[in-house]
Amino acid sequence: MTTSKKYLIITVTALLCTAVIFFNRHKSHFGQTFVHAVPVQTAYGWGYNVLAGEKIYIQQEFIPAIPGKHGFKSAEDAMLVGNLVVKKISEKQWPTITTRDLEELGLIKDTMKH
Repeated sequence: MTTSKKYLIITVTALLCTAVIFFNRHKSHFGQTFVHAVPVQTAYGWGYNVLAGEKIYIQQEFIPAIPGKHGFKSAEDAMLVGNLVVKKISEKQWPTITTRDLEELGLIKDTMKH
């Protein structure tokens, strides 16, 4: 094998190793992004933001799944739903909230029960 072929093989191998290391670091960094909810006071009452790292991922100013724009009565109520959204995201589910979710959290009464 000639010297130039040896250098070519060494160079290609080094580039491949560098690429693998770079992509694995990038992937693991993304997988470790801290997702959390914070309460926010709004014109409607209370809402929440879901943050991915330092960036707002979801901004929710009013109660989801309820017709109209009604804010939560307290920061605690907003956080119940915000934390549920974070849980759904961490379990790789769609971060949607239903009226059933709100009923189970005790935030609205079941309209089917009398």
